Amino acid sequence: MHQFFHTFAKALCVGVLLVTDLAIAADLEFSKAWVRAPIGQSNMTAGYLVIDNKGEKEDRLLSVQSDVAAKIELHQNNNGEGGVMRMRPVDDLQIPAGKSVSFRSGADHLMLSGIETPLKVGDFINLTLTFKLAGDIVVPAQVLRRNPYP
Repeated sequence: MHQFFHTFAKALCVGVLLVTDLAIAADLEFSKAWVRAPIGQSNMTAGYLVIDNKGEKEDRLLSVQSDVAAKIELHQNNNGEGGVMRMRPVDDLQIPAGKSVSFRSGADHLMLSGIETPLKVGDFINLTLTFKLAGDIVVPAQVLRRNPYP
């Protein structure tokens, strides 16, 4: 009987953890996801989206992957010397509770490199975003020539 209660308690704890993870994933909302169509024969491009954290816990975006790019880096734009904007890769990005984080043209963005499959305007690609708490979330992004969200 003791073994039964021990096993039941473990299962209950795992169930609570799973529900908590689902709640965290459900707290993140994604919009305005798009990828710029590469110019000419370039194997690099940029991706953009908005992440809204509707929850009460901060999360961290750890990485982004896609089956069309060998590598995707998180890039932040910062003012460098003389006020010149510089982009630099970062290891992860904070997604504060109750706030939005925007990846947009001329600001923070995703840098896709090693693209071997031609990306055609109108196509959709999947971006797999990996978060510290929410885990992996797949977000579709449309390939476009210019920003549809001015």
